[in-house]
Amino acid sequence: MFHVKPQLANAFAVFGLGRFGTSIVEHLAAAGAEVLAADRDLARVEAVANLVDPAVAGDAADPEFLERIGVAHFDVVVFAMGEEFEASILATMTAKEMGCPRVVVKALDQRQAKILRRIGADEVVLPEVEMGAKVAKSLVNPNIVDVLDQVAGIGIAERHPDAAWVGKTLAEADIRRAASVEVIALIRDGQPQVPVNADTILRAEDILLTLESPK
Repeated sequence: MFHVKPQLANAFAVFGLGRFGTSIVEHLAAAGAEVLAADRDLARVEAVANLVDPAVAGDAADPEFLERIGVAHFDVVVFAMGEEFEASILATMTAKEMGCPRVVVKALDQRQAKILRRIGADEVVLPEVEMGAKVAKSLVNPNIVDVLDQVAGIGIAERHPDAAWVGKTLAEADIRRAASVEVIALIRDGQPQVPVNADTILRAEDILLTLESPK
């Protein structure tokens, strides 16, 4: 086994390559982050080997393994072995003792989350619980964009104002007639305006959220 020393400013180590851990690895790799991926199951390691370097087989609950791969050198360490709670506890304690600045751990329920926080986890994630809450919230109070996006023939799009509209108010630009779309929101400096005041003077850097109705 070798000792890994990350080269980038933000380096991640992900242990546990089930669906949740693999998803994290895939998204981090797609974002260009430096990622070490590890699991006890060699087949799982090989499944992500083309995405990250290194991908290694080993037990996150084994302090010697964590020491050999230099886990303390990573900015964020993720333990995604939710089904192996004892391993998550041992790995979390060891990582914090070794000086890992941020340890994120997957838990299956609130009881596990409470214990993991008490032993030093910086952040605890409950994917199933959080996803369930998100789905329930969307069912009770759905986001209008999500709803309209599912209606056949209706298109939601983001766009910057056309050059001809810049410097004019929303009413003067008459976007509904000019582009056959309805402006349902405006994002300026990261802040959304809903609804958009007709007297708002459009800027080139504005982002317009537009709705195209079925013809």
